Amino acid sequence: MIKVEKRYFDEAINGDEFPEKKVLKFDQESGITIKKRKITDYTEHSKSASKIKTSKHIINKLRPSKKLANNHYEPAREEKTDWRKFKQEKKELKLKRKKVKDSYEICVEAKKIYEKLNNRRTENKAELVEKLYNLFIANDILNKMVMAHDSSRIIQSMLKHATPSLREELSNRLLLWVADMAVSKYAHHCVLRIFNYGSPTIKTKLVDALMGSIVKLACHSISSKILDLVYLTAANPKQKAYMRQEFYGDLYKKSKDDSIITLADAYKDADNMKASILGAVKSNLEHVINKKLIDNSLLHAVLLEYLKECDEDKMEEIVTMCTTIVPLILTTKDGCQAAIMCFYKSSTKNRRAILKSIKEHLVKICTHEHGHIFAITVLNALDDTKALKKVMYDTLHSHLETLMATQGGRRVIEWFVTPGDTNCFHPAFIAEIEEGLKYSKKDKETRRKEILEQIEEPLAISITKNAEFWLSNKHIGLVTARILEKLSYTNFLKVAICLTKVIADSTWMVNAPVELKDKSKKSIDTEEIIEESTKRLQRRKLHKMKSSFEEGKGNPEKEAAHTASIENEREKPLVNMWGIEEAGLHIVLKKILKNDKERSTKNPGGETFGSLLIKELTAETLQKWITINRACFILLNVVENNSEETKTHVQSVLKPHRILLEQQKTNGAQFLKKKLF
Repeated sequence: MIKVEKRYFDEAINGDEFPEKKVLKFDQESGITIKKRKITDYTEHSKSASKIKTSKHIINKLRPSKKLANNHYEPAREEKTDWRKFKQEKKELKLKRKKVKDSYEICVEAKKIYEKLNNRRTENKAELVEKLYNLFIANDILNKMVMAHDSSRIIQSMLKHATPSLREELSNRLLLWVADMAVSKYAHHCVLRIFNYGSPTIKTKLVDALMGSIVKLACHSISSKILDLVYLTAANPKQKAYMRQEFYGDLYKKSKDDSIITLADAYKDADNMKASILGAVKSNLEHVINKKLIDNSLLHAVLLEYLKECDEDKMEEIVTMCTTIVPLILTTKDGCQAAIMCFYKSSTKNRRAILKSIKEHLVKICTHEHGHIFAITVLNALDDTKALKKVMYDTLHSHLETLMATQGGRRVIEWFVTPGDTNCFHPAFIAEIEEGLKYSKKDKETRRKEILEQIEEPLAISITKNAEFWLSNKHIGLVTARILEKLSYTNFLKVAICLTKVIADSTWMVNAPVELKDKSKKSIDTEEIIEESTKRLQRRKLHKMKSSFEEGKGNPEKEAAHTASIENEREKPLVNMWGIEEAGLHIVLKKILKNDKERSTKNPGGETFGSLLIKELTAETLQKWITINRACFILLNVVENNSEETKTHVQSVLKPHRILLEQQKTNGAQFLKKKLF
């Protein structure tokens, strides 16, 4: 750059004694004038302010450019990057790096074989698997292949398509590294393949291979699920005890003791070891709980053992730690018992924290096989009935139909309405739940009465909104009968009117299993069963073939829908039939009508379910009922369990249809005729 002009000029800035000076520089080649501030030595930041701040745009303009007329210069244009060339060079460099590895050529050859193996049209896949196996063993790279993201898929396919003998040989070699494979992002899929396709002997060896690393695997997010699966389905009782022993301390990682079945056995002969063993168990549990990996059946068993043996002074500490994880441990029987112990032995503050943690998952808990027991325990032991209604019933109220569709949900609703009723619950179950009463202060009957008073009105309103659902099958109908029995007279009238309208409707139909409709068919043809199974198998194969070509392959929603459709096929086929004719609902109606005597005693002159039902019956419905045996028995029950006034009403209603009644040969019609005429 040649300076052809240099001028100084002063600039007065806010009356400073030593103003800045600007320097103009002229570049003859580019024809650009650059301004630069020259700061005197008296300025505080003279060094930093004297630097020329030139943009990227100006730097590009200062490059050699084409000379134009009048001594002007055209700025040089930026050169465009050839992205195709750049990507190709990058790809070649990546390939060179891979070729440096010893296993590269072998991996390339293995992938070519894998492409054939993965093709569903390929025949003799066992031969390809054997070829791959020999390739890996000859070069001693099986451990490298199983850990890599791409080649681990090859091992998975080998385990699937290998012959039983080769699969066992391959699995035995992989078991050497199974503890490391279980925590690998890619190799853990191979462990699952061994578990799915392996023989019982291999599964036993798999459990043994994990010994010594149980605590480490339980604390890892990937291997924790594998450990849970192994503990639940593959391990025998002896191996389960060995797995639990590793939580008792480092002493049991390498050596196991057959005499130690539970935590108490570990120090029964040495009381001085109790504190150290319990401390080791607590430390391991804390580590797992802090990582939120407690949803594991093995850990639930260890936690339950610790809570049973823990000293009272240290109980509050472990209970406080478990308040936020209660929803996670309600998935197993041991976990549910541990959660119940935590609730019983917790303070008022911790009980509130437990209720807060389960509120979001309450519907799932109440419909779960084990979780609903914890919900019943809370109902039976919590003294604050207002908080109970707010946290539990108000949360469940909008999901009553979902609860009634499952056995666990129905049991929770029954405990709300008829707690401790031996007609609904087994005496052993009631005795187990009643043990929690020693951890509550309020009287049992007082608490149960307060709960029923708070929930009966919203429960009655819910039934009146969809009365047909509450008589849709025998299981739901029995719960409805229990609710009617406990409702006050005002709420009973609201519910009974809606239910009798459903029953008296001539178009009332319900779904029932086929065999209930056609009992004359004593046996099912074997050939029909075989034909139906063959068709189901063909449909599955067709679905798999389509899914391999469709874009929705691997979509969880589609797979779930297909699985649900297969499960529905296994269920017994249902048909529509008259609700009054269905056997289960017939028992339900008899139970409801049987309670009319007791209700008449409590409310003399008041309406009963039977009297309301007779008022709702139309001539069309009566004509149909007379021809149905079970319907005639329902009318007979109305007469037997109600007053003379109701009996007279039934006679007057049936009088126009007396000839039709006499023509019937069913037992119900004959008994009804004798009772009334």
